[in-house]
Amino acid sequence: MMTTFHIIHVVVGAWLAFINYTRMLDPSTLAWNNIILGIVVAVYNAYYLFAKGNVDVKNKS
Repeated sequence: MMTTFHIIHVVVGAWLAFINYTRMLDPSTLAWNNIILGIVVAVYNAYYLFAKGNVDVKNKS
């Protein structure tokens, strides 16, 4: 089942892969785009992992 968590990763990953092969952004803007999106993904993952404890694989006890 695709959750919002997975959809965000697919969209951001596709954007990062696609934007590098277009001329939509100049090189300095492209670098800032990648840095900012990397930070957004890191914060989003940290929130889900540490604050919500929402992970796909859980230990079976």
